[in-house]
This record gives sequence, C-alpha cells and structure tokens, in this order.
Amino acid sequence: MGTTDGEPTARDQWLVGRSAELAAIARALSSTATSGVLLAGEAGVGKSRLLSAALDNVERGGARVVHITATSSWQDVPLGAVPEFAPPADAGLTETLRLAKQQLAAVSPAGPVLVGVDNANWLDDATAALLERLLADGTVKVLATVRDNVVNAPAVAQLRRAGALERIDVGALDRAGHDALVTAVLGGPVSGLALDTFWRITLGNPLFVRETLRAAMTDATLVCQDGVWNWRPGRRSTRRLYETVEVSVGVLTDDEAAALAFVAFAEPLSPAVLDRLVAAPVAERLEEFGLIRLVQRDADVLVRLGHPLFGEAVRARTKPLRRRRLLRQLVEAMQPDDMSVEDRIRLMSWRCEAGLPVDPDAVLAAADAALVRGGASLADRLARSVPGPAGAWHTARAQVALGRPHDAEPLLAAAYAGLDDPVTRARAAALRALNLFWGLRQPDVALAVLDEAHRQLPESVHGEMLVAEAGIAVFYGSDINAAATVAAALQQPPQDPFLAVALSPLLPHVLVYVGAPAQAAAELANEASLQPTWPTMRAATQACHIHALVMCGRLDEAAVLAERYYRDAVAHRDQDGVGLLAMMMGICAGDSGRVVEAARWTSEALAVTDARTLFPIRANILSMEAWWAAHRGQAADAGKAIAAVEDLLPVDSRSGDYAQLAKALVLAGTSQLSAAVDHLRELAGRFTSTGIVSSAMEALHLWSRIEPSAEVAAEIRNVAGMSDSPLFTWYADYADALADADPGRLEAISLSWEHRRYLVLALEAAVRARLACPEADQRTATRLTRRIAELRDRCEGHRPGWLAEPAPAAGLTRREREVCALAAAGLSNNEISNRLVLSVRTVENHLQRAYEKLGIRQRSQLAQVLRD
Repeated sequence: MGTTDGEPTARDQWLVGRSAELAAIARALSSTATSGVLLAGEAGVGKSRLLSAALDNVERGGARVVHITATSSWQDVPLGAVPEFAPPADAGLTETLRLAKQQLAAVSPAGPVLVGVDNANWLDDATAALLERLLADGTVKVLATVRDNVVNAPAVAQLRRAGALERIDVGALDRAGHDALVTAVLGGPVSGLALDTFWRITLGNPLFVRETLRAAMTDATLVCQDGVWNWRPGRRSTRRLYETVEVSVGVLTDDEAAALAFVAFAEPLSPAVLDRLVAAPVAERLEEFGLIRLVQRDADVLVRLGHPLFGEAVRARTKPLRRRRLLRQLVEAMQPDDMSVEDRIRLMSWRCEAGLPVDPDAVLAAADAALVRGGASLADRLARSVPGPAGAWHTARAQVALGRPHDAEPLLAAAYAGLDDPVTRARAAALRALNLFWGLRQPDVALAVLDEAHRQLPESVHGEMLVAEAGIAVFYGSDINAAATVAAALQQPPQDPFLAVALSPLLPHVLVYVGAPAQAAAELANEASLQPTWPTMRAATQACHIHALVMCGRLDEAAVLAERYYRDAVAHRDQDGVGLLAMMMGICAGDSGRVVEAARWTSEALAVTDARTLFPIRANILSMEAWWAAHRGQAADAGKAIAAVEDLLPVDSRSGDYAQLAKALVLAGTSQLSAAVDHLRELAGRFTSTGIVSSAMEALHLWSRIEPSAEVAAEIRNVAGMSDSPLFTWYADYADALADADPGRLEAISLSWEHRRYLVLALEAAVRARLACPEADQRTATRLTRRIAELRDRCEGHRPGWLAEPAPAAGLTRREREVCALAAAGLSNNEISNRLVLSVRTVENHLQRAYEKLGIRQRSQLAQVLRD
C-alpha cells in the first residue's frame, strides 16, 4: 500500500470520504449553542480517526486540546483516564475540580479547552464526574466517541446531562466513499471487480477495509497488473482479519454464539426457522448488538448477519463435527411445505454437507436449479456429492460456468464415455467441444470430438451438437457460411439450458460482422432474455449488443448500456465478463475521443483476464490495447500487443481484426504510409471475400483516413450499400469529402462528427479541412485552427501521426492587437482613433484585417477570442 505524488498522505488516506463528518464536527464545535459533540457508531467505522483529525484541526486553529483515551482496564481506577489532573491524596472532588480548572485556565486563558474522549463509555466514575462539572461551567468542550450500542452508558449519560452534546452518527462509508478510500490507499487505479470484492467483504467499514487490504496484500490475492490493482481469487490470510472481527463482535454467551452460527450458515433465514432453533430473547440481544438484522425481500422478512465478515469469522472457526451438527439442526427446523425453490436447493445442500441420506436424482435436480439461477459454486458442491458419470456431467457444467476449463475437460470426457442416454451424451460432446475450443484453445481436438460423436451417436441427437459447430465456425476456419451454421443451430436450439446460453451471443455476433448491426441491436433489445446460467456467455451477449450499437453510430446509447452491463458483470463476479465489458467501455470512450480513458479501461480488461480466459476474449482485449496504443503514437507498445495477439490465436482464427488494423496505424504513424495502405488494401480484400462486411469497412475507413482517394471512397460507398448501418453511410460521406479535399465540406463533416460524439473523427476532419484551406482565406484558416485546438483539448491522447501539422494562421500585428483590445473594452472607433492618434478609416481597416485573421465576424466576439 502506498501513495504517489499528489495522493493523500498515509495519515490522511483513511479520512477519504469523511469530509461531510469533519465539516459537521467543526460546525458543532464552533457553535455557542452546543457544549461539544458525541460521535456514535459501530466498531471500526473510524470514530477515533475522526476524533484525532478534528482535534488536530482545532489545534491548528490556535485552540488548546486535551486527548484522553478511556479503556476497560482503567475503568476502576479513579481519574485513571486523566492522571495529569490527579490531586493530592487527601483532596476531595471540590479541590480536584479547582485544581483542574486552574490547570486548564493556565493553558487556555482565552476560552474553553477542547477535551477529546475516545471510548467515553469506559470512563471511570471520577473522570466522568470531573468532566461533567467542567462541561457544566463552560471550562471545557467535549468531543467524545462511543459505540452506538452503549450510547446510554452511565459515563456517557453524565456528559450528555452536563452539556448540550450534538450527536453525530458515524456510519460505514457509502459505496463511492469506499471506492475512493481503497483507490487512495492503493495509490492507483483499481479494477471494478476488486472494488466490488472489497465492498462485499467490508460494506464500507474502514477497519475491515484496512485488515482486508492487509490480508490481500500478504497472500497476493490483490496484485497490480498492467497498472491496475486487481483481485485474484485464492486462499486469503484471514487470521488477523477474523481476530479483528471477533473483537468487534465481543464476548457472547453460548446461546448467543449458537444463534449467530445458525444465521452464519443459513442466511437469509426465515425468522420462523430461527425461532425454532433459539429462544427469542437470544435473537433479540443479537439484534440489539447489531450482529443480526431483519431485511425485507419482496413480501418476506428475513434474518441476515449484521455484517458479512461476522459470518466468515464464524464459519472459519467452526470445526467439521460442529458444522455437521448445526446443519442437521437447520434441516430439522425447516418445513418443506412452505419453502421457495431457493430454500429447497439450500436444504439439499445442507443435507449433503451434514451427511444425511439423499436421493442422487434429487441432488442433481437441485444442482441444475442452482446452475440455472447463476449459482455455479453451489451447483458444483451439490453435483460433486453424486458419484458416477451423471455427477461428472453436472459437475463439469458448473466448472465451465465457473471458468475452469482444465478442470472441466476430464469430467466432460468421463461423462460422454459413461452416460447411457444418447441425448445427454450428445450434449456432453457439444459442451466438451466448446470447452476445448473456447477454454483450452484446441480447435482441432474440439472438431475431432464432434466427428467422433457424429459417428457414435444416432442421427436423431445430432441436432444437440449444432451449437458447438456454430460456436467453432463463428471464430475459426475459412468457412464463409458461419451465419448459415448459426441459423441451423437456431432452427434446432439445444434443450439443455446451459448450452442454450452458449448460443445467445452467436447470432448477434455474426449479424454485426456480416454488415447487419442494426438488426443485431434490434434482436438484443430485450435485455430480460439474458440468463445468469453461464455468466461469460451473458457478458458476451451484452458485449455484442454494445458493439452493434457502436457499429450503427448510436454511440451515446452504447456508452450508457456499456456502463450498466459492466456493473452487471461485476455483480456476477465473472472475470472474463468483466474484462470483456471493460474493453467495451474503452471502445465507447475511445470512439468519443477519450483515448487515454480508453487505454485505462483496456488495462483493466487485461488485468482481470489471464491465460485461462475463454477464447477469443483476451485476444480481442489485446487487439484493443494495440489499437489505442497506436492512436496515442506508442508504436512499441502497440507492436508488443500485436505480437501477443498473434501468439494467442490459433491458425485460421478469424479474431484479432483490430490488431491487424492497429498494425496499419503503427505503419502510418511511423511515416510508412505506402506500407500501411498496402496492408489495409489486403485486409479489406480478405474481409470482403469472406463476407466480413464490418471488418472490411473498418479497414477501408482507416485507409481513407490515412491516404484519401477516389478509389477508396468508391469502395467504401459500395460496402456501405451491403450494410444496414447508418455509420457506414457516414463513413462513405466522409471518404468522399476527404477525396475531394473541399475545406467547407470537411469542416461541415467535422461538425457532424462532433455532434454525433465521434470527436477523434471530428478532429481529423478539421485538420484535413485546415490543410485544404487556401492560405489567402485567413478567416477560415484561423477559425479552423481554433477549432483544431479546441478538439485536441477534448481528444486527450490522440496523436494521428499520418496527418501533417497545419501551418499556423497569420497572427495579429502589434497595432491590430492594440486596436482590438480597445474595441473589446467597449471603445468606439472614434474613441480608438483619438486615443491612438489614427484616422477612423485606419482603425476600421485594422479591425477588418483582424476579423479575417481571427475567423470572426462581429465586434462582440473580440473579447472571447482575445482571452483565448
């Protein structure tokens, strides 16, 4: 954990997100209507840190402060918290008070001393009585902290009776404050997946944030990769964290500990079930302590833990025999006649873990139900309790959903070999082929698996394998009929819900690439159809939706959707899905001109994915890394990313288009324009011949930006006619204008691109217009120069190396600037002529030439352009 220049200091980091509380404390302490402040909140929310910071602020303002910390071990020692005020042995309370006031007056003759009291509930009786009297006569003000469940402790009550203490409740940080804190402590960008993980674990409690960060750094589950901090699932170093949690929980009776354990293993739990397990007063005490809470879910009221870490700590400390006993008690307390599907799934899980008798078919049915609802981990645990090929089949599906292709492969092989039902064997072959291709990048082995299954299984079940054939055809080989393969799969969609989810992104993906992004966007308009069964396939379908909108020119709509889908992938805890949608966030940002932001999103996408990521997700992310690096003029970085893509892609893969386009950008940016154009011409021909219309258009569009010509403009117009995308028509109009090199038309198109939020293209069109502008047309040249400067400010990071730099417009002479400054200040031509001893005609001539150079038409515009 560290900081960089400009980041908060180590001490200030932990106050991130607390500006509102500090301001409220300052207002209350400065008010004459209050005698101080009482900071109340649960353990770990940062009350002590706020107290220290507030005392420091007051002291820096010139006031005197005293900071005391009360502890339980000194509660029985008179004045143990304030030994500096301890009187002679024979002194009574009156003498003690007199001496204390004397000491305080000596250090602060101008006004009351601020006394900070940490853990005011632990004050000894003598100290509480002394502070009560000092508060009552205005000698001191008090800033005290106390846990919210002991706010009425005797010592605290004494202080509140003596003076008007304003209570400020200090809660855990909200999500924005939590994210800001974690980012500040780590000193750099943090992936959305890591932030969400910390939030789920800590719920914004700063103490738990600190200890979770410490544990994650110790065991390297938190790593910095590609400049982004990311969470890697693994075994956490939790001993110190759990000890911290146990201190927060406090000492419980045996009954209270047992009740807490029931909730820890079964939440969310019906209050009726808890009533059957523990006495009502026990549960009520846990609620008063903040260890459990009631929550509303739809029409039901359920019992949950007060904090997720309470459950982690309890479960970690529970030994296997006690765990089995608790689960058996939970099973006995449930009433099957009044249970939801989710309750029945959990009940089956408890029966398996407790070693109770179960029906294997019922267990596998529960595993299926859990998987369909997005509970792959629970489905995995259930299926593993069933031996044989049926258990292997259900376990394999869960492993695939969890992104563990290597673990799934032997299970799928065993399931295919051992199952009797031809339909299920065909499904096992289909999923195994997809896992081999998408997960293990072994296309030839995947095709061999399908060939073997076609030979061994009856023709009546071959339709179950069409989804695998489509999944491979879309991304591999030279087959130009991938769309037909997908269409065949759609005619006989798999009845297995898991394989059905695998089919969902294939049609929109193909539609986008064959030039029908508008149709793809329409097909995906119903977001409710997206299932959580296989999170990566859900995210892939969402990415196709965003891509379709981008390729239709609906950039604003795509950006809004990308943010929502990204949050959805984070919520589903799917690393591959988060990586894919972070990449799409980058595409929306980069096409809008925010190239630096696009690169940051792409870095996050790389950080959350790895060698186990489903093909071709990581190859596509690396392609975009190359693309944005090339836009920023970082040829070496782009080259490394392109090489990494080539290493990842199997021979005959049809992925990585943007890596190939980035190669042309690198060539153009390093003054190799002819090589760049030759490369793009070859790409466009290849894509067109294989029916990949959108990629062909991207290659032609880039060609027209690098080296405009009537040839490429005509080809773009031809390809645009093959598509339903408005964006491709805009590309054709732009290519025509570039070929004509008409400054007026290019300027108008630049304005159109800006209106549509394509700021990179708006900038390039403005540069081309300026380069085509006759030098004699000073007004237009100056206007375009100003426009280019404005667009460059908004297109941070974009460096189109193939574009010549326009010559600067002629500047104002000293006399022209002098005349313009006076006119901008409101002087008339007559007044200017008198002040500068010039004729009125000369003033008019100076102003007219200045207007032309500045690209303006009215006197009222002078003040603005001169300021710029």
